[in-house]
Formats: sequence, C-alpha cells, structure tokens
Amino acid sequence: MSKPNIAVVIPAGGGGTRLWPRSRQSTPKQFLDIVSRRTMLQETADRVEALIDPAQLFVITNARHVGPVREQLPEVPPENIVGEPQGRDSAPAIGLMAALIERVRGEDTVMVVLPADHVILRDKVFREIILEAAKAAEQGYLVTVGIHPTSPDTGFGYIQSAAPISDGSEALTVAQFREKPKREIAEEYLAQGGFYWNAGMFIATVKTLRALFQAHLPQSEAGFVAAAEALRAGDAEAFAEHFSTLEKISFDYAIAEKADKVAVVPADIGWNDVGSWTRLAEVLSHEKHVSENVVIGDHIGVDTTGSLIYSPHRLIATIGLEDIIVIDTPDATLICPKSRSEDVKQIVETLKARGAHDLL
Repeated sequence: MSKPNIAVVIPAGGGGTRLWPRSRQSTPKQFLDIVSRRTMLQETADRVEALIDPAQLFVITNARHVGPVREQLPEVPPENIVGEPQGRDSAPAIGLMAALIERVRGEDTVMVVLPADHVILRDKVFREIILEAAKAAEQGYLVTVGIHPTSPDTGFGYIQSAAPISDGSEALTVAQFREKPKREIAEEYLAQGGFYWNAGMFIATVKTLRALFQAHLPQSEAGFVAAAEALRAGDAEAFAEHFSTLEKISFDYAIAEKADKVAVVPADIGWNDVGSWTRLAEVLSHEKHVSENVVIGDHIGVDTTGSLIYSPHRLIATIGLEDIIVIDTPDATLICPKSRSEDVKQIVETLKARGAHDLL
C-alpha cells in the first residue's frame, strides 16, 4: 500500500525559555531528552514514521540549529532542513515551506504542520487523526487538531466548533478561534461544550495554503517565492535577504483566524505542550515516588510532598517542601512553587538584562 501524499513540516525554532535552566538558547527543549531517551524533535519525527518516508519530512529551525537537527534526524535529506537566518514567527515559516513544497512535491500535497516540542502519548490514535484531517484538507479546508480540554486552562487558545463538515466526517467546522481566556470564561467553555484547546497543528493542501497566504498576507508573497527559489538554488545570501522581508506575524493571527473554510478534528491523544516545569511534572507523573514526588535523579526528602525534583548530576536533599519545583543543572539551580512555574521567563529576561549570556 502506497503512503499518502503528505509532507510533514516540523517547525523547531522555539526557545523553550520556561524550561530554563535545562533549556538554553544553544539547546532549546525540542532538542532535549527531558521526557524520554529520545529528544522531543526525534519523538515528533518517530510519530509520523508510519505515515511518510523520510523524503516527505521537512524541518524549519533557527540557522544555528541546523547542525543539531541533522545529527538527531540523519535520515532526513539535508535539503529538507531549512535554517531561518532570524526568527520571524510562525506565518513566515509555514508560508515559506508551502512555497518550497509546492515546487518540490506539488500543490496537491497535504502539508501537515506539527510543532517539535509537544508530547503525545497515543501515537496510533494521533496518526488516525492526521489521516482524518487530511481527508478534510483534500476538500479545501484548513484543518486544525483540537485537544479535548481536561481543565479550564487559561494558558491555551480555544477553538469553538460547530456542525460536521459533511455526513459521517469527524471534522467539525470552526465557528471561531478564541484567545487565551480568563479562568471564568474557560470554565464557561467547558460547561458549554464544543470547545477545544488549540495545539497549533495545521493540515491543508499546499494549494489551499498558498491561496490563503496570497489572500491574507499578500505583502509577503513575493518573499515566499523568492526565498524558496533561493533555497533550491543553494544561494544562502539571497535566501537571507528575501527571508528578512517577510512580515513577523503568527500563523493563527495572519491566516487561521481569517480563513473562511476552517475545520477542527477533536483529539484525545494524551497531548501536552510541556510549556513549563509544572506541565512536565504532569507528563512525568508515572515517575512519581513516595509522597507523590516526581524525581529525576537522586533525592532524599523529609516531609516533602507533591514536588518535582530534577537533578541528574548530584543528590538533592529537601525538608518540609510541598508542591515545589527544584531543577538543578551544573551551572544554575531553579527553585519555585509549582504555581509560579510560568514565571521562569522573568528569570530569563533578568539574565538577558544582566548580559549573563553564559547562563542563557
């Protein structure tokens, strides 16, 4: 049985600042083995291995991370790994890859955009979801994967769904994208039903994506085409010049929220974006030791409960801690309540202001 006409694009350019001090600019979280023995990037590629051949897998990352991507995914053709000269947000990354894939694989290719730094525990179900989304994409829809919410989380955007796109389809039309809500609004979403977390996965044919960019981001259209041609010609200087002309804007804001024909496929796939140490503790809950602590490394705890202790290099001893995060690395240690783990980015900003680049 031939594999479907799918190209998977993995954007791998994020900084992962909320997982400092383990995640650094040189090795952001997608390149780390923080969840399993494989890195998050490798696990993302492994997840679609049954659907596509290596030639159908593309990665777009920061230029300084092209080397690590090639090391971690040696089976991917080098020309399929694109290094951005500078971060321009998700719309330029997706628009560029759509223009490139149009030239190398054709406009009828279904392009599947999968972030490099998410955890998905139910791989087989996930692949089934992607194939269902591809069917809707072939009908001209821009399709997203909607995660069944398990709590009124205020850290995610929400997708409001409506009726199925057709009889028997699991894909639902999207009524509206909603920004990250306040808690009381999120609680209303869960009570009402029909709302899903927006995981930032998008599926559409290259033809559909190209038309959407031409309609809603026309000022970048010439840059997409010229940058894609420069990539194919191996002209790094011209590529950098054209890439710098692209507007810095997110795909959600520039395209998804403005598109007329959008669908969502609801998914219960054991998803987590690992956006903070608290979320990582949720993922690693199977590692719980005595007193409901999650321990990676060597730990002696006295009256310590509900905490995450991450110290692969040396013993950590704690007394009287409750719901605390302790992350120890050779050159920095983070200690904070679980409820404040999102504020790690403030530490990163302070280090930047100090010019402490050795710690970033």
